[in-house]
Amino acid sequence: MTALRVLLVEDSEFMSNRVSETLETTHEMRLTAVGTAAAARERLDADDYDCVVTNYELPDETGIELAASLNASGTDPVVPVILLTGKKLEPIARGAIRKGVTEFVYKGDHAAGEMDVLENRIRLTVRAYGDRERVA
Repeated sequence: MTALRVLLVEDSEFMSNRVSETLETTHEMRLTAVGTAAAARERLDADDYDCVVTNYELPDETGIELAASLNASGTDPVVPVILLTGKKLEPIARGAIRKGVTEFVYKGDHAAGEMDVLENRIRLTVRAYGDRERVA
């Protein structure tokens, strides 16, 4: 199986390092980390990714706004977008799905969240929406 390529959009250096290290080392994914939505768009223009994992709050816009710009139809994503957030999901979920967010992972009360849940959600999301030949 080819390693999944994930674009992580996270402005917290601690979270970015924690997520990248865990998903690369423990779950054998290839991560590229950027800190803003603008940088994410630049990376997506330059390279192909199986999935985007974005924090809800970014310095230049929200993860939902980023998803909307990437997946304008909201129903057939160009690239699956997983929103990683510490916010309560109920108030934002319906609107986020209409604007192109594919899945959600709640960070919980710990700064690094639950990495096994995130890893599982990435694999399931790519299997459902991504290039099916790349995922075993």
